[in-house]
Amino acid sequence: MKVNEKKAGKMLKYSSIDSFEVSWYGEMVHAATAEHFAILCTSGSGTLVSNEHISRLNEGEVYLLAPGQRFKLAADEQVLKGCMVRFEVYEYGEEQQMIATHAFMEGLFWCKDPQQLALSCDRLLQLDVAGDEEHFNRQVALYGLMTLLVEAEAKPESVESTASAIARVADYMNEHLDHDLKRDELAKLAGLSPGYFSWAFQQYIGKTPTAYLVEVRMKRAKELLLSGDGVKETAVRVGYEDEFYFSRRFKQKMGLSPNAFVKSRRYSIASVSDPISGSLLALGLLPKAAAFYPNHELYNRMTRLHSYELGEGQIWQDNVDQLRASEPELIFCTDILAERARKELEQIAPTVAIPWLSADWREQLRMIAEVMEHRAEAETWLSEYDGKAEAVYRKVRRNIGGATVNIWRITDSEYRIYGKRNAGAVLYDDFRLAATHRLDDINVFEAVTKEALEKYDADMLIIMVDSTQQAAREWKALQASEQWHRLTAVRHGHVYEVGTEKLFEYSAWSHDRALSYFMRLFG
Repeated sequence: MKVNEKKAGKMLKYSSIDSFEVSWYGEMVHAATAEHFAILCTSGSGTLVSNEHISRLNEGEVYLLAPGQRFKLAADEQVLKGCMVRFEVYEYGEEQQMIATHAFMEGLFWCKDPQQLALSCDRLLQLDVAGDEEHFNRQVALYGLMTLLVEAEAKPESVESTASAIARVADYMNEHLDHDLKRDELAKLAGLSPGYFSWAFQQYIGKTPTAYLVEVRMKRAKELLLSGDGVKETAVRVGYEDEFYFSRRFKQKMGLSPNAFVKSRRYSIASVSDPISGSLLALGLLPKAAAFYPNHELYNRMTRLHSYELGEGQIWQDNVDQLRASEPELIFCTDILAERARKELEQIAPTVAIPWLSADWREQLRMIAEVMEHRAEAETWLSEYDGKAEAVYRKVRRNIGGATVNIWRITDSEYRIYGKRNAGAVLYDDFRLAATHRLDDINVFEAVTKEALEKYDADMLIIMVDSTQQAAREWKALQASEQWHRLTAVRHGHVYEVGTEKLFEYSAWSHDRALSYFMRLFG
């Protein structure tokens, strides 16, 4: 028997139909029912999140759900409209008795005739408000709708959208700044004509390809110059063969020559806190001495302190000795540093303690800027960050919609669930994603037992594993357990393992880079 004949052998019983309209970037949640669901999209686009799947939903597409599945619809930047049809499915059992079944068409289907799909919805809506005398016509309309889907079969792989192509090319430009990037070649990479590529790039990125390329090249040039690269080396690494031409372009954009820029950014300050050091760099303030997490490979013109803020032991003493040798005029730390250790710093230079738990990273950035009289720079940086975060949020939302996301970390000795700090600052605040636990109940993280991890299941899991042998063994054992394979995110392939160095630091510098990282991860 052919597949379609098997489908046609099912008996369908119409239950009801409702139209829906989800406002742009809005959401609609529907409880699970004992019936089958056909979710028909007649206009707009968005994301459907169910017990079993995360799927895109566009005009002319239909998603079929088996009974017992709660689902959520999330719209993109336009209103998402359509209908939800509820129906029952029966098949012949033993002794030719009709019995209800869950086995039926499931998943995403693309209708070859979207206009006919909309007409089928309208017909069912009209019949639904009629009396019992229209019962058979409602059945006929339901079978007609299913005929459209049987003919369509499962939706084929979707063609890349223009927005995705532009985002992909923008990422390529960022990663190949040292190449000779010509418009025609970039357009070919996007699969678009040169003229349409330029227009589409400005629509989605907000700048022409040329203006965007200059901007990202100069931003990278600033980082390289501050890291200790010379003018000639920097010019080559950002795509300029002629260092004198590069210097002229740099001065046009920055108002200073490359060498003058570096001198203007060097300050007689120090930081014994990794996150505070990251915020100093976001403001373009280059300390004489600073502590950094290992992922910071740049900024070799400064004395690098140990990443250690406990304020005791030989490691701390080494930091104090290096600070004395650097002779800074001002030192930054956080208020978690012990008072005795702070007094040691005060003997070297005036010390500013930035609140750690009582202030978020934006407030910390503004406090540092206030001390350094860089208020305008801080507000400009935050404004640019918010614009970038909003753009990335829209792209991420198109792919994952209203899916819940939890952040786990595996260390040598414990399992941690994170709240709104570290990676949570980007995911939960900037991207406005939801966790399955109360975020406000967690300061930074909550340590839980291995057995309790199932309570923190979600549609998607971000997993951070410490770079130690013991943590790697714990991670491997967890993945081999039955408990792991019961998790929703695991069953549906939505687990993302990341390194702690990418997301662990709670600073403006780190969050700016996390935006691009999450765009690539979820995009």
